[in-house]
Amino acid sequence: MKKTLFLIFSLLLSLSAGAQISRWVIRPQYDNLRIAQGAPIILGDSLGNTIMWNMEAKRLAMTKDSILPFAEDMGVTMAKGTDKVTGFFTTEGKFYRLDDCRVAHDMPYFSDGYLLLQGSYGYRIINKKGKDAIQGYYDAIYPFKNGFSACMTYENAEKKKNPYFIYLTTVERNIEFKYGKKTFDPEDVQFLSSIGDNGMGIAVIKDKVYHFNSNTLELTPVLPTLDEKNLKRQVEVIERDDQFLIDMQDSIIIRAKSNKSQHVRFHFNPRLVLTKIVYADREETFEEGSALETVYPSSMQAVKGEKGKWGVEYKGTTVLPAQFDSVAFCLNDYAAVCSRGKWGMLYYDQSLKYRLIMNNGNKIPFRHKNFSTKVKLELPSSVSAYDCTFNIDLKYGCNIDKRSMVRKDTEWGNYIEYNCVLTIPDSLPDVVTDIHYPVEITYDDIDLPTVDLKTKAWHYKYINVNLDKSETTISKGDVSFTISISAEKLMGDSDYPFEVKIDADSLRSELIKISETRYKCNMYALAEGVNFVNISIHEEGCPPSVFPFEITYIKPKQKTKDAPAVVEDVIIEKKVYVPVVIPASDEEEKKKDEGGDDVKDNQDDDTSSGEQVIEI
Repeated sequence: MKKTLFLIFSLLLSLSAGAQISRWVIRPQYDNLRIAQGAPIILGDSLGNTIMWNMEAKRLAMTKDSILPFAEDMGVTMAKGTDKVTGFFTTEGKFYRLDDCRVAHDMPYFSDGYLLLQGSYGYRIINKKGKDAIQGYYDAIYPFKNGFSACMTYENAEKKKNPYFIYLTTVERNIEFKYGKKTFDPEDVQFLSSIGDNGMGIAVIKDKVYHFNSNTLELTPVLPTLDEKNLKRQVEVIERDDQFLIDMQDSIIIRAKSNKSQHVRFHFNPRLVLTKIVYADREETFEEGSALETVYPSSMQAVKGEKGKWGVEYKGTTVLPAQFDSVAFCLNDYAAVCSRGKWGMLYYDQSLKYRLIMNNGNKIPFRHKNFSTKVKLELPSSVSAYDCTFNIDLKYGCNIDKRSMVRKDTEWGNYIEYNCVLTIPDSLPDVVTDIHYPVEITYDDIDLPTVDLKTKAWHYKYINVNLDKSETTISKGDVSFTISISAEKLMGDSDYPFEVKIDADSLRSELIKISETRYKCNMYALAEGVNFVNISIHEEGCPPSVFPFEITYIKPKQKTKDAPAVVEDVIIEKKVYVPVVIPASDEEEKKKDEGGDDVKDNQDDDTSSGEQVIEI
């Protein structure tokens, strides 16, 4: 039984066509779609709002504010056109609101787990729970980097007397500044820079400039030239207190010297990270590392088609033909596309499969030029038939009556069905063969790839020609014989809508109509031996039905000494064409093997149009 069901299922598949469906997961109503920088988040803008989705297009949040690039899985939001920070989102879409906050040091991003902001009453260091993490008064604080935050405070905070620098750390550490055997008091530290990507910073202690190693907490004197060995020539600041700092538009500079002719300049960005040192004999630059752009894998690929439109391929196979203005990105089984000026995202859903069926899955016997039947699109229950249309171009020989459309959604599946009239293909043989109908399907304003609906059909020759041997005559090489035509008729068939012709190659022949179903055939000057003649039945728009006859002419001979007399005679035999069976393919043989004894040979299936003549 299992083998029988497998065979039936395989046969039904061969009489239909199907594929997967791409569907909207984000409808095309957005001004743009993009992958957020620094996080697996999709962002889109519409009507002044920014919407967040995860990578499976699940909507997470919406805001009227600008969402900045994510850092450490946090995306800070700012009121548009201002430096006001309104809060931040997590990658799960949870929002933490912040009040009375502005951007500090051009750095509205989390770093080392903290967000440094400027409030009305000083700096604020916010943790990932939206809470103020570090208390205390600091006249200047710079963002955490590599675990350190450079801060300026006072011995007397109330009177702002005797400023000095310290490092705040993300991990509790005792930071002491030592050089050699000397340990400096905190009040001796006149300046500390932020720590760079190389783990180094700049410290000014008692007017002398040092390199600071954040890993070892060691100080190293800064010397004015590469070949300078005398530590007494260590670079010193030019002015006292904080007057050596020059606040430029985009940086802070320390002016320092070792003697009257050897000056050294230290350049820092607004976050107080060292960017350049200009020595007397050279220049050193320090670049901040940038976050690597994340590359998301995808089986989808944008492909440019005709007329500047774009389509999408899945593993090299077209799943969305060229129809979109643009494709922004592809990830996994998703593609962000622009349709009619608006952006949306499509998902190639391999679980949603449809099927096209012609003639209810049965083979099509073309008796006449036209064959009336139905064509049906079967859909999964989650895809409404009211969101779909399909069509077959008239040039392929299928005239769909759109007025006959039936649409139904049921709990077992949905479908669209049309009445249609098929035109017999040119030279359709009288053995079962495949015919093809390209079907164009549209679902929810998405053009799906054209599907090749393959069905099996043959020219069912309902007409037969028989010889009436009783009326055959022969005289001096001229033969006359009568044929009768029989036809199976169905209700609605017209009476004998055909024309009869005779073809006898080089012999002169004549066909005389006796009645609608009887014709006399005359052939003249038969050659001795076998002569061939074809009686063909022609119906308008159909391939002809050809009935071959073989006429063997026996020429009369007089009696001789060595042989008796031979009487003039003729033998007329009707021949018939039968198909030559093509050997089954490996796949078909496999199906046969799986079918076992339940599989029966069907001479109508998978035969060629090659022919051979046998006698009947």
